[in-house]
Amino acid sequence: MNEMLNNNLKNSFFKKDENLESVLLELNHLINNIQPNNVQSLPSSPILLIMGCPRSGTTLFLQWLAALGVFSYPSNLIARFYSNPYVGIKVQQALLELDPINQLGFVQSKFDFSSNLGKTIGALNPSEYWYFWREYFKFQSTNFLTEDDLNKINVEELLKKLNAFESITSKPLVMKGLLLNWHIPFLHNCYDKFIFVDLKRDYLYNSQSILKAREKYFNSKEKWYSLRPKEYSELKDKSPLEQVAGQVIYTRKAIEDGLSNIPKKNRLTIDYSELCSSPKIILDRIVNKYNEFGVNINVDNIDPSLFKSFKISNNIELNKKDISLLNEYLNKYENLI
Repeated sequence: MNEMLNNNLKNSFFKKDENLESVLLELNHLINNIQPNNVQSLPSSPILLIMGCPRSGTTLFLQWLAALGVFSYPSNLIARFYSNPYVGIKVQQALLELDPINQLGFVQSKFDFSSNLGKTIGALNPSEYWYFWREYFKFQSTNFLTEDDLNKINVEELLKKLNAFESITSKPLVMKGLLLNWHIPFLHNCYDKFIFVDLKRDYLYNSQSILKAREKYFNSKEKWYSLRPKEYSELKDKSPLEQVAGQVIYTRKAIEDGLSNIPKKNRLTIDYSELCSSPKIILDRIVNKYNEFGVNINVDNIDPSLFKSFKISNNIELNKKDISLLNEYLNKYENLI
Protein backbone atom coordinates (compact mmCIF):
# COMPACT_ATOMS: atom_id res chain seq x y z
CA MET A 1 0.00 0.00 0.00
CA ASN A 2 1.20 3.51 -0.79
CA GLU A 3 2.76 4.99 2.38
CA MET A 4 0.89 8.29 2.20
CA LEU A 5 -2.43 6.54 1.56
CA ASN A 6 -1.72 4.26 4.51
CA ASN A 7 -0.89 7.32 6.62
CA ASN A 8 -4.23 8.93 5.73
CA LEU A 9 -6.08 5.88 7.07
CA LYS A 10 -4.51 6.13 10.51
CA ASN A 11 -6.12 7.51 13.63
CA SER A 12 -4.96 11.13 14.05
CA PHE A 13 -2.62 10.30 16.96
CA PHE A 14 -0.60 7.92 14.78
CA LYS A 15 -0.45 9.96 11.57
CA LYS A 16 2.97 11.12 10.46
CA ASP A 17 3.40 14.88 10.16
CA GLU A 18 4.70 15.64 6.67
CA ASN A 19 6.58 18.75 7.82
CA LEU A 20 8.33 16.83 10.59
CA GLU A 21 9.17 13.97 8.23
CA SER A 22 10.71 16.45 5.78
CA VAL A 23 12.81 18.12 8.47
CA LEU A 24 14.01 14.79 9.85
CA LEU A 25 14.90 13.53 6.39
CA GLU A 26 17.02 16.62 5.68
CA LEU A 27 18.61 16.58 9.14
CA ASN A 28 19.54 12.91 8.95
CA HIS A 29 20.96 13.31 5.49
CA LEU A 30 23.25 16.05 6.83
CA ILE A 31 24.53 14.05 9.82
CA ASN A 32 24.71 10.62 8.25
CA ASN A 33 28.40 10.69 7.39
CA ILE A 34 29.74 12.22 10.61
CA GLN A 35 32.33 9.69 11.76
CA PRO A 36 33.60 9.97 15.36
CA ASN A 37 37.15 8.71 15.84
CA ASN A 38 36.60 7.26 19.31
CA VAL A 39 33.93 4.68 18.39
CA GLN A 40 35.17 1.20 17.54
CA SER A 41 33.54 -1.04 14.96
CA LEU A 42 32.26 -3.58 17.48
CA PRO A 43 30.76 -3.18 20.97
CA SER A 44 32.61 -4.96 23.78
CA SER A 45 29.40 -5.94 25.60
CA PRO A 46 26.47 -7.93 24.23
CA ILE A 47 23.59 -6.00 22.67
CA LEU A 48 20.24 -7.16 24.01
CA LEU A 49 17.60 -7.36 21.26
CA ILE A 50 13.96 -7.77 22.25
CA MET A 51 12.17 -10.08 19.84
CA GLY A 52 8.53 -11.17 19.75
CA CYS A 53 5.13 -10.63 18.19
CA PRO A 54 3.55 -7.19 18.12
CA ARG A 55 1.39 -6.65 21.21
CA SER A 56 3.31 -9.20 23.27
CA GLY A 57 4.57 -6.75 25.94
CA THR A 58 7.78 -5.63 24.26
CA THR A 59 7.20 -1.92 24.91
CA LEU A 60 6.63 -2.47 28.63
CA PHE A 61 9.72 -4.68 28.71
CA LEU A 62 11.89 -2.02 27.03
CA GLN A 63 10.50 0.75 29.27
CA TRP A 64 11.29 -1.28 32.36
CA LEU A 65 14.82 -2.12 31.22
CA ALA A 66 15.43 1.55 30.40
CA ALA A 67 14.14 2.67 33.81
CA LEU A 68 16.60 0.39 35.63
CA GLY A 69 19.43 2.75 34.70
CA VAL A 70 21.96 0.04 33.88
CA PHE A 71 21.40 -0.08 30.11
CA SER A 72 21.70 2.41 27.29
CA TYR A 73 18.73 2.56 24.92
CA PRO A 74 17.37 4.62 22.00
CA SER A 75 15.19 7.36 23.48
CA ASN A 76 12.58 9.36 21.59
CA LEU A 77 15.08 12.22 21.34
CA ILE A 78 17.91 10.03 20.05
CA ALA A 79 15.49 8.46 17.55
CA ARG A 80 15.08 11.83 15.80
CA PHE A 81 18.73 11.41 14.75
CA TYR A 82 18.19 7.88 13.46
CA SER A 83 20.90 7.97 10.78
CA ASN A 84 23.62 8.67 13.34
CA PRO A 85 23.09 7.55 16.96
CA TYR A 86 26.38 9.17 18.00
CA VAL A 87 25.00 12.62 17.16
CA GLY A 88 21.66 11.81 18.81
CA ILE A 89 23.27 10.71 22.06
CA LYS A 90 25.51 13.79 22.17
CA VAL A 91 22.52 16.07 21.53
CA GLN A 92 20.62 14.35 24.35
CA GLN A 93 23.54 14.91 26.69
CA ALA A 94 23.81 18.59 25.73
CA LEU A 95 20.08 19.31 26.01
CA LEU A 96 19.00 17.15 28.94
CA GLU A 97 21.56 15.08 30.78
CA LEU A 98 24.27 17.74 31.20
CA ASP A 99 22.05 20.72 32.09
CA PRO A 100 22.24 20.71 35.92
CA ILE A 101 20.53 24.08 36.40
CA ASN A 102 17.88 23.32 33.76
CA GLN A 103 18.94 26.37 31.77
CA LEU A 104 17.11 25.13 28.69
CA GLY A 105 13.93 24.43 30.62
CA PHE A 106 13.30 20.91 29.38
CA VAL A 107 11.13 18.82 31.69
CA GLN A 108 12.46 15.31 32.04
CA SER A 109 9.38 13.13 32.42
CA LYS A 110 9.72 10.06 34.61
CA PHE A 111 9.02 6.56 33.38
CA ASP A 112 5.37 5.81 34.00
CA PHE A 113 5.25 2.64 31.87
CA SER A 114 2.41 3.97 29.75
CA SER A 115 2.38 3.79 25.96
CA ASN A 116 0.04 3.92 23.01
CA LEU A 117 0.62 1.02 20.61
CA GLY A 118 4.37 1.18 21.15
CA LYS A 119 4.61 4.98 21.23
CA THR A 120 5.84 6.56 24.44
CA ILE A 121 5.70 10.22 25.46
CA GLY A 122 8.74 12.16 26.67
CA ALA A 123 12.19 12.87 25.29
CA LEU A 124 13.93 10.26 27.44
CA ASN A 125 11.33 7.52 27.12
CA PRO A 126 12.40 4.62 24.89
CA SER A 127 11.68 4.54 21.18
CA GLU A 128 11.00 1.53 18.98
CA TYR A 129 13.74 2.95 16.74
CA TRP A 130 12.25 1.54 13.55
CA TYR A 131 13.72 4.32 11.38
CA PHE A 132 17.23 3.20 12.29
CA TRP A 133 16.66 -0.42 11.33
CA ARG A 134 14.98 0.61 8.09
CA GLU A 135 18.09 2.55 7.10
CA TYR A 136 19.74 -0.85 6.59
CA PHE A 137 16.96 -3.42 6.17
CA LYS A 138 15.01 -2.38 3.06
CA PHE A 139 11.69 -4.11 3.67
CA GLN A 140 9.12 -4.18 0.91
CA SER A 141 5.79 -6.04 1.20
CA THR A 142 6.89 -8.14 4.20
CA ASN A 143 9.53 -8.17 6.94
CA PHE A 144 11.33 -11.05 5.24
CA LEU A 145 14.40 -10.27 3.11
CA THR A 146 16.15 -12.56 0.66
CA GLU A 147 19.77 -13.59 1.04
CA ASP A 148 20.68 -11.17 -1.77
CA ASP A 149 18.97 -8.34 0.14
CA LEU A 150 20.83 -9.20 3.33
CA ASN A 151 24.18 -9.35 1.54
CA LYS A 152 23.77 -5.70 0.53
CA ILE A 153 23.61 -4.47 4.13
CA ASN A 154 26.61 -2.51 5.36
CA VAL A 155 27.04 -4.56 8.52
CA GLU A 156 30.25 -2.85 9.65
CA GLU A 157 28.62 0.57 9.53
CA LEU A 158 25.47 -0.68 11.29
CA LEU A 159 27.43 -2.19 14.19
CA LYS A 160 29.67 0.83 14.55
CA LYS A 161 26.65 3.12 14.81
CA LEU A 162 25.06 0.87 17.42
CA ASN A 163 28.33 0.85 19.35
CA ALA A 164 27.98 4.60 19.87
CA PHE A 165 25.57 3.83 22.72
CA GLU A 166 28.07 1.80 24.72
CA SER A 167 31.05 3.97 23.77
CA ILE A 168 29.44 7.14 25.10
CA THR A 169 27.43 5.82 28.05
CA SER A 170 29.61 2.85 29.13
CA LYS A 171 26.40 0.84 29.42
CA PRO A 172 25.34 -2.14 27.28
CA LEU A 173 22.66 -1.39 24.71
CA VAL A 174 19.11 -2.75 24.82
CA MET A 175 16.62 -2.13 22.03
CA LYS A 176 13.71 -3.65 20.13
CA GLY A 177 14.47 -6.01 17.27
CA LEU A 178 10.96 -7.10 16.27
CA LEU A 179 11.39 -5.95 12.68
CA LEU A 180 14.15 -8.55 12.39
CA ASN A 181 12.30 -11.57 13.79
CA TRP A 182 12.94 -13.29 10.46
CA HIS A 183 16.69 -12.67 10.45
CA ILE A 184 18.01 -13.88 13.80
CA PRO A 185 20.70 -16.20 12.33
CA PHE A 186 21.85 -13.39 10.01
CA LEU A 187 22.24 -11.00 12.94
CA HIS A 188 24.12 -13.60 14.95
CA ASN A 189 26.51 -14.12 12.05
CA CYS A 190 27.08 -10.36 11.95
CA TYR A 191 27.82 -10.10 15.67
CA ASP A 192 28.01 -13.14 17.91
CA LYS A 193 27.33 -11.12 21.07
CA PHE A 194 23.71 -10.31 20.31
CA ILE A 195 21.46 -11.63 23.07
CA PHE A 196 18.03 -12.34 21.60
CA VAL A 197 15.32 -12.09 24.24
CA ASP A 198 12.19 -13.81 22.99
CA LEU A 199 9.17 -12.33 24.78
CA LYS A 200 6.24 -14.74 24.48
CA ARG A 201 2.58 -14.10 25.21
CA ASP A 202 -0.37 -16.49 25.18
CA TYR A 203 -1.42 -16.80 21.52
CA LEU A 204 -5.09 -16.05 22.15
CA TYR A 205 -4.46 -12.84 24.09
CA ASN A 206 -1.71 -11.82 21.68
CA SER A 207 -4.01 -12.24 18.66
CA GLN A 208 -6.89 -10.48 20.38
CA SER A 209 -4.61 -7.56 21.24
CA ILE A 210 -3.47 -7.19 17.62
CA LEU A 211 -7.11 -7.14 16.51
CA LYS A 212 -7.91 -4.43 19.08
CA ALA A 213 -4.83 -2.50 17.96
CA ARG A 214 -6.19 -2.42 14.40
CA GLU A 215 -9.29 -0.63 15.64
CA LYS A 216 -7.24 1.84 17.62
CA TYR A 217 -4.70 2.50 14.86
CA PHE A 218 -6.99 2.57 11.82
CA ASN A 219 -10.48 2.77 13.36
CA SER A 220 -11.08 -0.50 11.53
CA LYS A 221 -10.46 -4.23 12.03
CA GLU A 222 -9.97 -4.67 8.30
CA LYS A 223 -6.55 -3.02 7.94
CA TRP A 224 -3.34 -4.97 8.54
CA TYR A 225 -1.42 -3.77 11.60
CA SER A 226 2.32 -4.04 12.24
CA LEU A 227 4.72 -6.83 11.21
CA ARG A 228 4.13 -8.77 8.01
CA PRO A 229 5.40 -12.36 8.06
CA LYS A 230 6.84 -14.11 5.03
CA GLU A 231 3.40 -15.71 4.53
CA TYR A 232 1.60 -12.33 4.31
CA SER A 233 0.33 -12.99 0.76
CA GLU A 234 -1.38 -16.13 2.06
CA LEU A 235 -3.13 -14.18 4.82
CA LYS A 236 -3.95 -10.79 3.30
CA ASP A 237 -7.35 -11.79 1.84
CA LYS A 238 -8.54 -13.73 4.90
CA SER A 239 -10.93 -12.42 7.55
CA PRO A 240 -9.46 -10.16 10.26
CA LEU A 241 -9.69 -12.93 12.87
CA GLU A 242 -7.88 -15.40 10.65
CA GLN A 243 -5.27 -12.82 9.69
CA VAL A 244 -4.24 -12.05 13.26
CA ALA A 245 -4.14 -15.74 14.15
CA GLY A 246 -1.89 -16.47 11.18
CA GLN A 247 0.22 -13.40 11.91
CA VAL A 248 0.94 -14.60 15.44
CA ILE A 249 1.59 -18.25 14.55
CA TYR A 250 3.82 -17.53 11.55
CA THR A 251 5.75 -14.84 13.44
CA ARG A 252 6.28 -17.17 16.38
CA LYS A 253 7.49 -19.91 14.03
CA ALA A 254 10.02 -17.54 12.43
CA ILE A 255 11.38 -16.54 15.84
CA GLU A 256 11.61 -20.08 17.15
CA ASP A 257 13.20 -21.38 13.95
CA GLY A 258 15.73 -18.56 14.07
CA LEU A 259 16.60 -19.11 17.70
CA SER A 260 17.04 -22.85 17.13
CA ASN A 261 19.85 -22.04 14.70
CA ILE A 262 22.01 -20.00 17.07
CA PRO A 263 23.89 -21.00 20.25
CA LYS A 264 21.94 -21.32 23.50
CA LYS A 265 24.27 -18.71 24.98
CA ASN A 266 22.74 -16.07 22.71
CA ARG A 267 19.08 -16.65 23.47
CA LEU A 268 16.73 -16.12 26.38
CA THR A 269 12.98 -16.82 26.45
CA ILE A 270 10.72 -14.81 28.74
CA ASP A 271 6.99 -15.18 29.29
CA TYR A 272 4.96 -11.96 29.37
CA SER A 273 3.02 -13.06 32.49
CA GLU A 274 6.24 -13.84 34.34
CA LEU A 275 7.71 -10.47 33.38
CA CYS A 276 4.67 -8.75 34.86
CA SER A 277 4.48 -10.83 38.04
CA SER A 278 8.18 -11.31 38.82
CA PRO A 279 10.37 -8.62 37.21
CA LYS A 280 13.24 -9.20 39.68
CA ILE A 281 13.50 -12.84 38.58
CA ILE A 282 13.62 -11.70 34.95
CA LEU A 283 16.43 -9.25 35.72
CA ASP A 284 18.40 -12.01 37.45
CA ARG A 285 18.11 -14.15 34.33
CA ILE A 286 19.32 -11.28 32.14
CA VAL A 287 22.25 -10.59 34.47
CA ASN A 288 23.20 -14.27 34.36
CA LYS A 289 23.08 -14.21 30.59
CA TYR A 290 25.52 -11.27 30.50
CA ASN A 291 27.73 -13.14 32.96
CA GLU A 292 28.02 -15.94 30.39
CA PHE A 293 29.74 -13.38 28.18
CA GLY A 294 32.02 -12.25 31.00
CA VAL A 295 30.14 -8.97 31.50
CA ASN A 296 29.00 -7.88 34.97
CA ILE A 297 25.81 -5.82 35.25
CA ASN A 298 25.80 -3.94 38.56
CA VAL A 299 22.24 -3.96 39.88
CA ASP A 300 23.00 -2.92 43.47
CA ASN A 301 21.72 0.64 43.11
CA ILE A 302 18.45 -0.05 41.29
CA ASP A 303 15.37 1.53 42.89
CA PRO A 304 13.52 -1.35 44.64
CA SER A 305 10.18 0.06 43.47
CA LEU A 306 11.11 -1.07 39.94
CA PHE A 307 10.72 -4.67 41.08
CA LYS A 308 7.03 -4.29 41.83
CA SER A 309 4.73 -6.40 39.70
CA PHE A 310 2.83 -5.02 36.70
CA LYS A 311 -0.79 -5.63 35.81
CA ILE A 312 -1.13 -8.63 33.49
CA SER A 313 -3.37 -7.50 30.63
CA ASN A 314 -4.75 -10.91 29.72
CA ASN A 315 -8.52 -10.46 29.62
CA ILE A 316 -11.11 -11.71 27.16
CA GLU A 317 -12.45 -8.68 25.28
CA LEU A 318 -14.14 -10.31 22.28
CA ASN A 319 -17.52 -12.00 22.22
CA LYS A 320 -17.80 -15.79 22.58
CA LYS A 321 -18.26 -16.37 18.86
CA ASP A 322 -15.13 -14.43 17.92
CA ILE A 323 -13.10 -16.12 20.66
CA SER A 324 -14.21 -19.50 19.39
CA LEU A 325 -13.27 -18.59 15.82
CA LEU A 326 -9.95 -17.14 16.92
CA ASN A 327 -9.07 -20.35 18.75
CA GLU A 328 -10.10 -22.34 15.69
CA TYR A 329 -7.81 -20.29 13.43
CA LEU A 330 -4.93 -20.51 15.88
CA ASN A 331 -5.26 -24.30 15.91
CA LYS A 332 -5.47 -24.33 12.12
CA TYR A 333 -2.18 -22.48 11.63
CA GLU A 334 -0.43 -24.33 14.42
CA ASN A 335 -1.27 -27.55 12.61
CA LEU A 336 0.06 -26.17 9.31
CA ILE A 337 3.56 -25.42 10.56
